[in-house]
Amino acid sequence: MSDKFDEYYDNHEANEDSKSDAYVAFVIIVVGVIAGLLWVSSQ
Repeated sequence: MSDKFDEYYDNHEANEDSKSDAYVAFVIIVVGVIAGLLWVSSQ
């Protein structure tokens, strides 16, 4: 997977930023899904 990141980004700093941004977005989505499931099940 890291090989694909290296193809798209020229320098190491941009590469690390994209990974951290993707991780933050993933965590936000997971938390949102869990919160939605809890909210629906409590109705």
